[in-house]
Order: sequence, then structure tokens, then C-alpha cells
Amino acid sequence: MGGGFGGIRCALDIGKKLKGKILAGQIEITLIDKKGYHLFVPALYEVASAYGIKKDPFAVRLKKTICIPYSDIFSADKGVNFIQAEVFSIDLENKKVATRGGEILDYDYLVIALGGQAADFGIPGVKEYAFQFKSLEDGLALNQKLEQLTKEITSGVRQVPIKIAVVGAGFTGIELAAELACCIKKLFKSCNIKGKCERVILLEARPAILPMVSGAERNIILKRLTVLGIEVMENSVVEEVGSDCVKLKNGKRLETDLIIWSAGMRPIDLLEKYTALLLTEKKKIKVDTKLRAADLSGVFALGDSVEFIDPKTLKPVPALAYVAVDQGKVVAKNIINLIKGARMIDYSPFYSAWIAPVGGKYALAHIGGRLLFKGLLGWLAREIVDFRYMVSILSFKNAVFIMWQEINVFIKND
Repeated sequence: MGGGFGGIRCALDIGKKLKGKILAGQIEITLIDKKGYHLFVPALYEVASAYGIKKDPFAVRLKKTICIPYSDIFSADKGVNFIQAEVFSIDLENKKVATRGGEILDYDYLVIALGGQAADFGIPGVKEYAFQFKSLEDGLALNQKLEQLTKEITSGVRQVPIKIAVVGAGFTGIELAAELACCIKKLFKSCNIKGKCERVILLEARPAILPMVSGAERNIILKRLTVLGIEVMENSVVEEVGSDCVKLKNGKRLETDLIIWSAGMRPIDLLEKYTALLLTEKKKIKVDTKLRAADLSGVFALGDSVEFIDPKTLKPVPALAYVAVDQGKVVAKNIINLIKGARMIDYSPFYSAWIAPVGGKYALAHIGGRLLFKGLLGWLAREIVDFRYMVSILSFKNAVFIMWQEINVFIKND
């Protein structure tokens, strides 16, 4: 269940390794997702800030850059059935999954990879006034809001600068704030608006942004954000969000034209319905070293749905795209081994590599050990990583097409 990075990898790997049994009708693989496409989330920030695109009512060109139809991924030779439906309930005792459309599916092995949703931490006003940043619809809505603000300024209804607050200075918040700064400059230049165009504020509740990176790497990112004119406010805990302001616990009140919430994720509410699923304090599924759901036979979980404690650090493994892919590979291997009567393998987490785009053709890439690329080289490293992923799930031709669309559309911000 779930067509994110881990779910897709798991389904494809099982289909590839057990192709003979699938052709013989002995095994059937089904992936369920409520969308008809796989969303390439790492490029969502670029959709939100896309500039210079000829608009159409359905945003077709923007969608093509990050929406990959499941029909392209699970072609006829892949051995995977796809059902577009929303999961309504799971009968863990009788091994059945019900969709909201009324379809009942039996299973021998179940993989829960349902992703997550934005966490508002109970802060007043977040749901009502802040733009969320998780889905394609969120990205498109944010893009339209930027256009609306630009029109209001050119018509004299609103004054410059545009004041934008991005709450949450993780990788997503940093990527988004940097790209928005680039986008707004381009928008205003095309409209012949002079002077200071924007005030982008990046709010972080912790003492420092990106606590998982080194001090030297953090300074590189902070310097780049400063060059782009972004104000980084650390130790800034949001107390309340209003229609035109953000109130902080230290008493400050920030006037805003646009508030974007990227301050964290939490598991989907569906998981809490099932007492048979053992959940952590963060409402994530408890799993063992094989990524099996605790105390359940034939049930595995991965990605944002689980909390896996790294035995080396005794801390939860971060929710990164390539981490979910690795987990999908392990779950696939373990299901295959169970079918063949072989011993399952343990999941050994790796998450020390990361790439942070920071506006335009600039990124900081930490790839294994002490290997560090910044600027254009970092951006190229990111493009290579993205292309490798596309090739892993698509034909070479389709992967090239997707990457060309992405570069051609988003390069206008640079």
C-alpha cells in the first residue's frame, strides 16, 4: 500500500525476482495508491517556485515534470498490478484490505508504505492560514499564490516588499526558501518593479538549522542563504499563525503576506485505527530488524510509516527518499526469502549522504566520507542522482524525457 519511493522499489524488485512465478499465475503483486501517479517529491519545491511558464488551467507542463504515471512504471512486463484507490480499512486478523470504493483484497504479505502528512504540532492557525507543502496540489497552490501577489503589487493593491515566512529550516524549508527568493526576483524584474522585492524569513525552532550536518557545511549553506537575501532566524518557536502574521514564543510578531509550513511530518491518521499495529510515541509503526511490523505475521512497513532506531546511534533513521528506497529493497528481499523458505536479512541503515539545493544552479552535496561538492558541481551531482533514480524505475527513454522536462522548465529561475 502506497506508491512512494519505498513502495515502488519493493513492488518492482519482487516482480523482477519472481517473474517466473508471476507468469505461472502462482504469485500476484498489487500496489494500491489513491493517486494515478508517483510524485517525485524532491522537485516539489521547484513546482512551487516555477517562473516563466506559459500557464494553462490544468498546469499540465508543471505536472509532467514531477508526476510519473504508474502505467509508465509498472509496464506490462513488470508483473505488478496497480489499483488507483484509497485504502479505507485493513483487517490484520483476516488479512484483507478494503478500499473506499468497496473493493476487498486478500493478501499473504502486506507492505505498509503510506507516507505521512504535515505536522502542525497543535499550533493555532497553522491549518487555517499556512500553506502546507507535501502534495502536488500544495505546490501548485503556492505557485498560484505567488502570481496573485505579483499581480496585486503591479496593480497597486499591495506594496513591496513581499514578506514570506517559511517555517521549518530542514532541507525542504531551505530548498524552498532559496528557490522562492530566486523566483520572486525574476517575477518582479519582468514586471519592472524596482527596489527591494522580497523579504524571505526562514524560521527554525532549534538552536541551529540542520543539526545533522557539520558546522562547516552549515556555514556554507547559511552564507548562500545570506547572499540570496534570506533572513535565518534560529531559536524561533512559532506560537501562533494568523492571516497576515506569525507570532513567536519570544514575543516577536512578524508581518507576512505568505506563510509556508514545512516544519515536520507525522504518520497518517489511518494507522491509529488498528490496535494490532504497535505504534511508537510518535504514532509510527514499530518494526524489527527485518522491517516487520511488531507481533504481526506477514506485515512489513517502511518509509514515513515506521520508526526504525539505528543501533549505532540509538536515534531514529531520518525520512529521506533514498532511505525509503533502501528499505523497499530489504522488504522485497525478505518477502522473496519467505516465499522461497530462505532466511530473512536485517536492515542496515545508511543515511550519511545528502544534497541540499540552495537556489538556482547551486547545491551542497555531501556524498560519502569527506567528499563535498558545492555550487554548480553540487547541482550537477543532484541532477545525476535524480537521473539514476528515474532510470531505476523507468525506461531509459522515459527517464531522459522526464529529466529534460524538469531542467527545461525549472532552469528559468537560475
